[in-house]
Amino acid sequence: MFVDRRKELRILKSAYELLKNGDKVNIAVIGPRRIGKTELLLQFKEKTHGVIPYLNLQRIGSLDSFVFAYTRELLYELSNILGINVERRELLNWDDLLILSAKLGVDKEVKAIKAGTLETLFETQEAILANTNQKALFILDEFQEVLNFRGFLDTMRALTEKQKNIAYIVSGSAIRMMEEILEPKNPFFGQFRRIYLKGLPKEDTVQFAKTTLDRAGVGPTQSALGLIHKLTQGHPFYVLAVCRRLIEEGFEKVGRKEVHYAFLTELLTEKGDIHMHLEYVFNESLSRAHRGPVHKQILLILAQEEGLRLSDIAKRLNKPTGEVSNYLKFLLRTDLIVKQGGRYYFADKLMRFWLAKTYLGITELELKREKFLEELIRELEEKYLRAKMELGLAKEAEIREKMREMFGLDFKSYRRGNVEFDGVAFGDKIYVLEVKWRERPATYKDVEAFLKKVKKEFGSAVMFFFSKSGFTEKALELCRKENVKPLTPRDLS
Repeated sequence: MFVDRRKELRILKSAYELLKNGDKVNIAVIGPRRIGKTELLLQFKEKTHGVIPYLNLQRIGSLDSFVFAYTRELLYELSNILGINVERRELLNWDDLLILSAKLGVDKEVKAIKAGTLETLFETQEAILANTNQKALFILDEFQEVLNFRGFLDTMRALTEKQKNIAYIVSGSAIRMMEEILEPKNPFFGQFRRIYLKGLPKEDTVQFAKTTLDRAGVGPTQSALGLIHKLTQGHPFYVLAVCRRLIEEGFEKVGRKEVHYAFLTELLTEKGDIHMHLEYVFNESLSRAHRGPVHKQILLILAQEEGLRLSDIAKRLNKPTGEVSNYLKFLLRTDLIVKQGGRYYFADKLMRFWLAKTYLGITELELKREKFLEELIRELEEKYLRAKMELGLAKEAEIREKMREMFGLDFKSYRRGNVEFDGVAFGDKIYVLEVKWRERPATYKDVEAFLKKVKKEFGSAVMFFFSKSGFTEKALELCRKENVKPLTPRDLS
């Protein structure tokens, strides 16, 4: 399933054009599972003529397997561009690769890779590309898996940074792990432009759902289409699952009631695609835990009551806080939970709702009971949709508190009529704070909108702009020009 991502496709295509013109750009595509990362990458590969090898690292079990698979994909893509007829299924071992490399005139280099190490692979690929007069944009999907190989990142960075004939697109579903790979203390800091893939905007979600339902002869109301976006947050996999459920149920007309039923059926019953997806994410995230049952028990506790402190969780488990702290550190790296102001919350409120309810064993028959369905809808609104807003407000409060500690400014949320600011402090001057807590850098337009709002409300003020995911270059330029102080989590740590 591919949903049109025009902007992201343009960025990927421009990276390849820049590489061919001697200007290398690496890109990291980051987003939750089933949001459409792999579909985006494969669509880009299909629509772009060139040497674009693709490798999914979840299918790689060892470093030796990586070296072979990487070499195979590179040679296979080169053969396609250079008009050498070969099927990927024929490239089963090193002997097959050596035969192909002889046809490409790079057998000496491939023999060196076969007999060498990871360093040999990265050193030699530049010569292979130079000898064939090609440039390659290599896609490494689920890139966080390289953390299983000791020293991989240091080796790759050291040997590929200055190479002119190859650039990379890396992609990952483990958001926290991908951000760790790209953070300042690690080798790849500053080496990748990030694309955060999120749910579709409302207009695209509505169009996607309407087109899907129209093809099956199902007529949705505008209110129903808006509710599909609200419940799914534009996640294309969830949108499609809900639409398929509506079609399979045989509805000819679809209103809000039918959408609620379809969504909850997909979410809470074993045959639902959303249910199976969340179950996979949950189990996959815990698969590396040595004390899996304890981690699961912690998540069940948080599913019933969020916002607990370490001491609260330790008390309920009847275990020492030091031991429980280690369990929580593992869970924080899985993207299942987040820590805010010393309290622990589910990162995905839908995951929390799903976990709390599926352990009760809700059946499809129960969902057909109108009163029971209404109760679930009310709880869904409170624990999922409203909780999303509350979590954002909690983050703003945390940033205001850190600003008070670091700058001595007592920021308070501000609202006058239709005007709102995340924080305003009054003193010898007016101080205004903007908080963006989202999975993509703040843009020029974000800063520009903040500036206009401050000028309209206060005329002038000392301005702070906090962005969880940093800033684009143009946004930073505007901050410098207009004396806006840009802040990131590192500045407040």
